[in-house]
Amino acid sequence: MKLHTDRVVLITGAAQGAGRAVAVTFAREGADIIACDTQDADRAAPEPDAAGDLTQTGELVWASGGRCVLCHVDVRDQGSLDRAVLRGLDTFGHIDVAVANANIMHAQPFADMDERTWQAVIDVNLSGVWRTAKAVTPHMVQRRSGVFLATGSLWPRSGQRDLSAYTSAELGLIGLMRSLALELGEYDIRVNTVLSAIARTPVSGIDVLDFLGDAEPAGRSGVPPHLLPFYQREPLSPDAIAEAVSWLASANASHVTGAELPVGAGTFFAGARPAPELG
Repeated sequence: MKLHTDRVVLITGAAQGAGRAVAVTFAREGADIIACDTQDADRAAPEPDAAGDLTQTGELVWASGGRCVLCHVDVRDQGSLDRAVLRGLDTFGHIDVAVANANIMHAQPFADMDERTWQAVIDVNLSGVWRTAKAVTPHMVQRRSGVFLATGSLWPRSGQRDLSAYTSAELGLIGLMRSLALELGEYDIRVNTVLSAIARTPVSGIDVLDFLGDAEPAGRSGVPPHLLPFYQREPLSPDAIAEAVSWLASANASHVTGAELPVGAGTFFAGARPAPELG
């Protein structure tokens, strides 16, 4: 029996990285997908000759056995999220799970950062999750059933140099999700967060081992040296994040809500070294 047979899942930031992995993982487990990102126009199905990462996500979902609608969504715009939810409901009739995954990162000393950059990171990584919840949870409240999930980072637990906006948004995300769990629990809606260590995705553009600094594992990265063999053997991948999200959304986690699930082999970044170059 598949974990998510006949369920419908809305995912923001689905064009690449962890968002794409989440979409494909749910599709393999029997779900239909509403894939949302800022790339590509709305489509009911992937077109073989269409370019764009969101289209590629749609193709992978269909190949994995799920149906998929692609929606052009900017999580800074409540209207685009509301339209994606309506389109998903028109197509599939219901939405069982929402995964707020859209995320951006900017590395810069706080004193050098302008207000526009600060606001952009907060607006996507924190306010975007709030807007996603406002768009999709009224339908779940009406049905008295649903799962709302967000993805975040383990970094902010102890701070990180040159990532003040990112850290502030990620810590705010934890507070937001805990509050949503309390407010939505009476409607049988579970709310959880997956917090991951760094993985090689388009949002980071770096290799986890480059960041961990295997030449000085205990000193510069703040990672306990006994954990480095794990990363050398199997660096964190978007698929590992997606599997955690899938489990939290499943009936196997029916009594888990208001939680932050760490995915990072016990790694908690100490913020002792400057942030990596991003690209």
